[in-house]
Amino acid sequence: MSKDQAVKDPERSHLRLRDCYWFFLPLVLMVELNMMSKSLIHAFLARTHDPSGALAAFNAAFTFYFAITAASEVTTVLCLSFLKSRRDSLRLSAFAALVLTLPITIALAVAFTGAGNVVFGSWFSLGASAVEEAQQAVGLLAISSPVLIFRANAFALLMLARRTIIITLSTLVRLLSLTVSLAILPWWLEGAAIGAAALVICMASETVFSWAFAWKELMKLPRERASVEPLIRYWSFSWPLIINASAELGSIFVINLFLGRLHTAELAIAAFGVVHGLVSLLMAPVRNLVQTAQTLVGRREDVRIMAIFTAQLVGLFTLLALVLFHTPLRDGILGGLIGLTPELASYSEPAMAISFAMAAFWGSSALFRGLLAKARTTGSLAASGVLRVATAAAAASVAIAYPDLNGAALGVSAWILSYAVETAVSTWRLRKLGWYAEV
Repeated sequence: MSKDQAVKDPERSHLRLRDCYWFFLPLVLMVELNMMSKSLIHAFLARTHDPSGALAAFNAAFTFYFAITAASEVTTVLCLSFLKSRRDSLRLSAFAALVLTLPITIALAVAFTGAGNVVFGSWFSLGASAVEEAQQAVGLLAISSPVLIFRANAFALLMLARRTIIITLSTLVRLLSLTVSLAILPWWLEGAAIGAAALVICMASETVFSWAFAWKELMKLPRERASVEPLIRYWSFSWPLIINASAELGSIFVINLFLGRLHTAELAIAAFGVVHGLVSLLMAPVRNLVQTAQTLVGRREDVRIMAIFTAQLVGLFTLLALVLFHTPLRDGILGGLIGLTPELASYSEPAMAISFAMAAFWGSSALFRGLLAKARTTGSLAASGVLRVATAAAAASVAIAYPDLNGAALGVSAWILSYAVETAVSTWRLRKLGWYAEV
């Protein structure tokens, strides 16, 4: 390849650390604002007349719904690999809708039939009032399915154009619309349903804003291309990612199931949900290493730069977790910012104390996921996803033998272990590939 060709092809030009930061930093802001949405909902529900019940219902509904509809989260990664023309955008959206048909049907059955009593009453051990709230929340969350497909297309177009700052701005619109929704929706809804409806509204606002800019990028693409991948190629690429993405909240789902076996089930599920939200708010930006590696890595030498970049991020987020969760700031966050009752705050503290360990495993697994997606070698991600859920279940099953354990601390420990297992599996697979494979 000539020097001129390298300049014209940014994917094949030499990757520098500053390139990583310029691409990644807007996504950090995007994810922080995104995760702030859930913590803002937690703060709102913590101030309702029944905070434990409302928080437990919302978190149970959230983890159940997004665990079974993980295909919507994979659509962005799918588009980054296959969106080369305007026709591709339609085909990829139709494929995602087809894959989501069964999960949405299951979600609606849980929301509107007696299956909801089995899932939230028997599995999660929620009380009758919380079960009803959780069912309402799932029914409302189901509306988000087409919204997330369209948002994934828009985000992929903006990432391919390296206009990630627009994604950040769209998430700011999301947060502002969420604030307005939480102020208005209590006139019509109660409890966990308020949080679910507000979440759907803010995601729709974010999608509309991002498409106002992504549309121009779509129009720059050719109408169609000579050779188009068959749907089976989309499926062979996607199904391991779908399983892996399902494990993201699937592991949280099974953890909550075992926390429901504790003597203080609702308290444990509520506290774990709050801690999970706070840790995700702090550390979730590292998950954008998937798209960063997939977009920026173009040669074997780039992998070393991405590894250095990842190590720097892991160090930063570990330090932030220690500062926020191991100092008096922790009390201000739990009691003041989130507004937890003294009982909930005290129950959550041990879990927050160990959460700093998440940064290393979450960051490494995200980087490795991106490298495997770039190489279009995603099969091992299915195995690591299954193992992640199995690990979380095995660790959380301690609750059966010791029902008096602190559920929040047990949940975070199981969560961390699940990522450690994925990191190990992906490390093994990438070593077999030589850490890089030509696409």
